Amino acid sequence: MNVEPRVKKRKTWREENRYFQQKWEMKFLMFLKIGTSSSEQVAVCAVCKKEIHQIKTYAMHRHYSTHANVVAEKYKNDFQRHMLLNRAKNELDKKTKRQMQNVLNEEDQINLTCFKVALCLAQSMKPLSDGEVVKNIVLAVQSYNPFFSIAPLSSDTIQERIRDMANFIQDETVEKIALSPFYSLSLDESRDVTGKIQVIVGIRYFDCDSESFCERVLCLATLPEHANRENIFQTVRDRIEECHIGVSSMCGLTANGTAVLQNGSASLLDYFQQSCAQKLFLFSCFSHQVLVNRASMKTMNDIESVVKKVIYVINTGCVDKWRFSALWESQDESQNVLLNYNAVHWISFNDNVQRLFEIWEDLIQVLTAVSPELAQQLQDPFVHGCLLFLKEFLPKVSAFNLKLQKSELTIIDSMELINTFKMMITHTALNLSDFTVYNELGLFLKGQDAKLRKRVCLTVLEYLKILSEDLKERFGETDFFSQYGSFVTDPFSSKISTFLLLERLVSALQDRLSSFEALNFAGLKYLMQKLQKDKKMKAHFSQQAVTVEKFWSSMYQVSEYKHLGKFALLFLTLFPTTVLCERAFSALHFFRCQDRDRLTESNLQALLLVSQETRQPEDFPFYDLQNFCKHRQLPV
Repeated sequence: MNVEPRVKKRKTWREENRYFQQKWEMKFLMFLKIGTSSSEQVAVCAVCKKEIHQIKTYAMHRHYSTHANVVAEKYKNDFQRHMLLNRAKNELDKKTKRQMQNVLNEEDQINLTCFKVALCLAQSMKPLSDGEVVKNIVLAVQSYNPFFSIAPLSSDTIQERIRDMANFIQDETVEKIALSPFYSLSLDESRDVTGKIQVIVGIRYFDCDSESFCERVLCLATLPEHANRENIFQTVRDRIEECHIGVSSMCGLTANGTAVLQNGSASLLDYFQQSCAQKLFLFSCFSHQVLVNRASMKTMNDIESVVKKVIYVINTGCVDKWRFSALWESQDESQNVLLNYNAVHWISFNDNVQRLFEIWEDLIQVLTAVSPELAQQLQDPFVHGCLLFLKEFLPKVSAFNLKLQKSELTIIDSMELINTFKMMITHTALNLSDFTVYNELGLFLKGQDAKLRKRVCLTVLEYLKILSEDLKERFGETDFFSQYGSFVTDPFSSKISTFLLLERLVSALQDRLSSFEALNFAGLKYLMQKLQKDKKMKAHFSQQAVTVEKFWSSMYQVSEYKHLGKFALLFLTLFPTTVLCERAFSALHFFRCQDRDRLTESNLQALLLVSQETRQPEDFPFYDLQNFCKHRQLPV
């Protein structure tokens, strides 16, 4: 009897060992679950977060059809679908890490507690004995951590944990910089309480994971006692090389005015340019204390001297301060700024000039009694006229400087503000002679003789000329950004809509950026034309929640416009100011106080890096930090 051969059973979907296809992400809004093996993959729906174990096209399509109406309504274009996928991936990643943290052993949990306490302590920039800090740490850590009471929290342990976190943050930053197409640096230097010159190096780059631009303190460098610009350059370059960051993707440098203006044969910015093959964007950060003081030294040094003498007379006790205060009609405590004046960069305290005129009559009365010569100098019509100009001009400088400190500014916004300020200076200089620019100065000069009017006007004009020259020297490429910056700030602008305008724009970009090897100019004009005709992209750009940075971050992730997005990313990566470094110095001066003047440079840098960490304890990747520390402890 012949037995028919047994028909082989059809393979199950598990036996077929199918693999997740990358095209399913955008087509079905599915992505591969993190941490799954190649033998047993799991897909996750970005819309409802449901797991799909059957890795087949029809299974993906069947589940996708259940959300077809929602997808058609909320996620119409590739940008929105791409953003949904990234958001879902990040949420799953955080959830997975939280689950893994829950199974940590007791020793790891105790270490985790120490890290959280160290992070809270460094971010607060206050000693652990501070009651408010202790309260916040208890609320942040103890409420959900049973190991808080047995965790070792000695100063040595906390300092060691802060060093571990600083190494992790620096390593994390370097990894992200390696993936960023460009980065720029920001430098600022200052002398601490021990007399050492410290330089803070800030870095700005594009974070491909979060699709956003990040600014972080990269490192801290200590300079020799008598440092010049060459020493600054050499020290900073060595520190950057220690962080394993190359200069090939560096696109710009923004330096503090003090560092740039030190004595030396070459500019600090020039030293950095000589070390790079590409033509960098170099800026000397606008600082009205430096710029206005420089103009003042050449034109209004006598006026500055009179004001300093007046305040010195008050502060040295020649005047009964209580009696002097009683002369003022106003009881506002802010008036005491004149009595508590700090003679460093007097022009930066423009309120002092305002107060001077508020108490003018009483001030002259008191000075006539204690220092007639000084009272006469203060009443000199020339001094009075120049002070009236400063009274009305300095608030404009301060307001302009504050606008430049806003964190959301791009370099193009910053250049536009500088151009506007330069135009204001030009307008003031052209219309100064008819006394209509400043009311109080105009009214005062109309009552004076022609010789005095001419003397005051010439002094003010020279002052404005020096200020304008300084701005031109520090920001020589403002014209380039003014003419071609609209390519980034408004890629759909009519300013670049015609063929000839596009031709001119591409030619200007190629002339300025040809030294950057990462940029591809082939087909650039075609991509710009294609983008301007893309209605979906234009609709996306016009949405209120979509900023310029968000738009180009998304564009860079789309292969179709990736090369065009890289051009915009170069401009958006540039540091508009040195605000990051200046804020970091506030923390640095707290750490390096008289009571802690023996902090080593490594501990000081660690405290600085962790104190500037913007992530809160609930968002900080402590699990990755634990693994980082374990790998560092493994024998080589």
